[in-house]
Amino acid sequence: MKKIILAISVFFLLLNTVYTDSDFKVRIKDIGKIIEARDNQLLGFGLVVGLRNTGDSKNIIFTNKALTKLLENMDILKDDKEFSSRNVAGVMVTTNLPPYVKKGQKISVIVSSIGDSKSLEGGTLLLTPLKGPDLNTYALAQGPVVVGGVLGQSSRTSYTKNQTTVGRIPAGAIVEKDVPVTQQDQHNLTIVLNEPNFITVSRTADALNKAGFDGSKAVDANMIKIPLKEIDTEYLVATIAQIENVEVVPDTSSKIIVNARTGTVVIGDKVRLLPTALTHGNISLKISDSIGIEADVSSEMTEVKVNETETKVIYLKPEASLSSLVKSLNEIGATPRDLISIIQALKESGSLIGQVIIL
Repeated sequence: MKKIILAISVFFLLLNTVYTDSDFKVRIKDIGKIIEARDNQLLGFGLVVGLRNTGDSKNIIFTNKALTKLLENMDILKDDKEFSSRNVAGVMVTTNLPPYVKKGQKISVIVSSIGDSKSLEGGTLLLTPLKGPDLNTYALAQGPVVVGGVLGQSSRTSYTKNQTTVGRIPAGAIVEKDVPVTQQDQHNLTIVLNEPNFITVSRTADALNKAGFDGSKAVDANMIKIPLKEIDTEYLVATIAQIENVEVVPDTSSKIIVNARTGTVVIGDKVRLLPTALTHGNISLKISDSIGIEADVSSEMTEVKVNETETKVIYLKPEASLSSLVKSLNEIGATPRDLISIIQALKESGSLIGQVIIL
């Protein structure tokens, strides 16, 4: 019988090791950022050419019009007739413009078909302006499209693996206009966490004060302000680097992430169980404050006769955690599907203290 996924096994190895708080310290740079250092999303419409008869059909009007207009601007098409080709596909080109990126630098883009094209494999994106919400052009994209999927077809059958109508162009756009990063608050340097958490933001403010940035104060669950009067603005870049390098112990998670399609389960350290009992298929479990977990695994009978089933009892400490339950199920050969079903049932009964997120 399949064992619980390898990630869970590694999790148990970590549980059996003694750690100190310093082992879990991370840099502020890894859990937060300066509030002004934000990405900017860009968008543009373009044409992918060079496809092997897998482009848009004549029914996709905008592709035909865009192709016709392009040929007219290049003085190739002179009459008023509309030109179409199955080797061309209309696409939307998207990307994020990172902060501090300067004019002339390159960024990667994502190309997605918006018509009835079957595949973008082997295609090349023609020069496409990428605009921001203000409708100004910040980058120009062009280049061969890399597709992760495969499409094979004949007159009788077709084969498709992964997505063939979405591709990527690594370093496929050149930045034409950079977005300046300006200091909005003239009195404070503001840091925001990637994930709001009152415990983590409080610990971060304390760590900054201990590191010499006096006056650092948590404003809410996501924001910390450092007075600029305590910072030498002449060396602001070096000071920000010091702030980002300050280490803090983040709050541990009480979440359980479950992917029922792949059988993946990720368990946070703060997840706990209340006393309860349950039965799932051929697995019987009892969780109590004094006994722990009892697991009864019944063997399947192929004949009509009386058999005494063997019982495997596993004793745990009174403060039973979900990791202890998973370890016990792993020892008796439970499958990932068994684990997922048991977690969902425990949450519905109110016996599981933690947030369950189903992907």
